[in-house]
Amino acid sequence: MSSPLPPVAANASGPKVDVSAVEGGDSPVKTKGVKRTAAAASSSRSGGASKPKPKRARLTVGDDEATQVTCLDESYRVPLADGDCFYVPDLVDAETAQEWHDELVKLDEWYRPTLKVYGKDVVQSRKIAAFATDPALEVKYSGHPVKMSYSYPPLLRKIQDLVEARLGIKFNSVFANLYEDGSVYIGKHRDNRENRVIASLSLGAPRTFILTHTNPPPAPSPSPTTAVSSAPSVPSASASPNDDPATAAPAAAPSPLLYAHRTTLASGSLLVMQGATQQHWKHEVPREKRAVKTSRVSLTFRQLVF
Repeated sequence: MSSPLPPVAANASGPKVDVSAVEGGDSPVKTKGVKRTAAAASSSRSGGASKPKPKRARLTVGDDEATQVTCLDESYRVPLADGDCFYVPDLVDAETAQEWHDELVKLDEWYRPTLKVYGKDVVQSRKIAAFATDPALEVKYSGHPVKMSYSYPPLLRKIQDLVEARLGIKFNSVFANLYEDGSVYIGKHRDNRENRVIASLSLGAPRTFILTHTNPPPAPSPSPTTAVSSAPSVPSASASPNDDPATAAPAAAPSPLLYAHRTTLASGSLLVMQGATQQHWKHEVPREKRAVKTSRVSLTFRQLVF
């Protein structure tokens, strides 16, 4: 099994990442560089001592280092236009998924983060729990520090090892989301466009997941000159091996690429988004008050690097 990335000293001064929402594979994430204050700039110009500028934190590796998932069978691919997305409906069986869900909801790390909405602090209804292998990492959630844990519970470590082995890549963080029932949701958004791989494991209640292209082509208008025939259609004879290839029926065209996609994330399923998906697509888990009465845990595995 894969081992966690090596931690650095706990007292290291690490970068800060601003995470505006953290949903299973499905949350907007922004990274901000570090700005020098006027005092620091003045001190630098005058030759005075100043602290070294921290490294900028990113939620992905650079283009030259980007690791993509390449080991999944093409049958799992979701045919998105301008996207690179896979859906594995049964990474683990339903019974195992429910057992994991039931254990994870008991974690002590769950809490409701505070969000900044129109300048006011608002407590979010959806609970989160954040884990990372590097104690130098500091994460912000909508302007507020995230309660990050640097010691993985044994079950969470086991699950991350399984996901890493299945996808052939490593992660050093996981953001867990608890949807206690169908009233808890996350609106349409996209994650940081620099993200290369986001893998989200669903455990518990199935939930609707919607993908929407940010710039779909206009729908074709019906031609006013096109006449609709009222005559019954006559099936044409199928081509035989002896037919002239020039007159044989053409092969079926491949399925068109999608500009909108709606599906249900089953318990035990794994959704992977990578490449340019975040540049061209938004996603959401809509509110389903009447249809969903039980809880769902979403585990979103990411690559947080400096």
